[in-house]
Amino acid sequence: MPDYVEIRAVLPTDEEDRLAGLLSPLSILGVQLVPNEDGWIQAGVWVEAGNTRVVEQVQSVLRVCGAESVRKSEHADDDWSAEWRDNLSAFEVGLRWWIDPHPERATAAPVGRFRLAVEPRAAFGSGTHESTQLVMMGLEEHDCEHLRILDLGTGSGVLAVAADRLGAESVLALDTDPIAAWEARATAQRQPWRCRPMIVAGGVECLCCEAFDLVLCNMILAEFSPLLGAIRRLLAPTGTVVFSGILESERNAVGDLLEASGFVATGGRALGEWISVWAVPTGSIS
Repeated sequence: MPDYVEIRAVLPTDEEDRLAGLLSPLSILGVQLVPNEDGWIQAGVWVEAGNTRVVEQVQSVLRVCGAESVRKSEHADDDWSAEWRDNLSAFEVGLRWWIDPHPERATAAPVGRFRLAVEPRAAFGSGTHESTQLVMMGLEEHDCEHLRILDLGTGSGVLAVAADRLGAESVLALDTDPIAAWEARATAQRQPWRCRPMIVAGGVECLCCEAFDLVLCNMILAEFSPLLGAIRRLLAPTGTVVFSGILESERNAVGDLLEASGFVATGGRALGEWISVWAVPTGSIS
């Protein structure tokens, strides 16, 4: 008897975050995304065998996201993504990062780069997407030492471990998906240094009295806009927040939304069709 159903497809790169949002309510075993050089990504989604309704829902979601040639197959292998992970290679991000998908057979980082062991499994955020890379490139230019950092929607935990590697005083990583929180904890344990972020399965409602110096918010606009009030409350008076997962076409709308929510944009960067925005509380700039 098969253990799981694998659904594969190719879809546009700029649909990755939308796909994450549409898949998050479904009972899937995991998802894997591998970018091609032609602006498309190869997507694999795994569902427990016999769960026909979820298989159909996943196929529908992939088509909504512009997927081509949606295919499914059944397998009797406990490790549903082992072969795919085996074919991945380490890669550079920004000026200082080296993302290695194989913790058990490490690839040495080039001189001057920090190796992060991030094994793609059941959570989003393996470092391949532009929105994640935008935050990582911003972090490497930010003095993170002695900062209290909050990573909202941590996914695989890659941003949390990057902040820890840069010497943050403390890192708290939140994700409402218990599977993502579990994967983030595993990611922290795989690092070649004593990586100690606090990882919590929950949302901003878990926090009441914290004041963070830096908040990382790598989410699409529809996900982070309802959280702006809570982010403003959790941010220290002199703190900074970085928003990513924003399309270039959303730049003006995000600027207006941040201003209305008590933030002032101080900078950002672009990568492909995606942008990040760094912001501080209104009144913190004299």
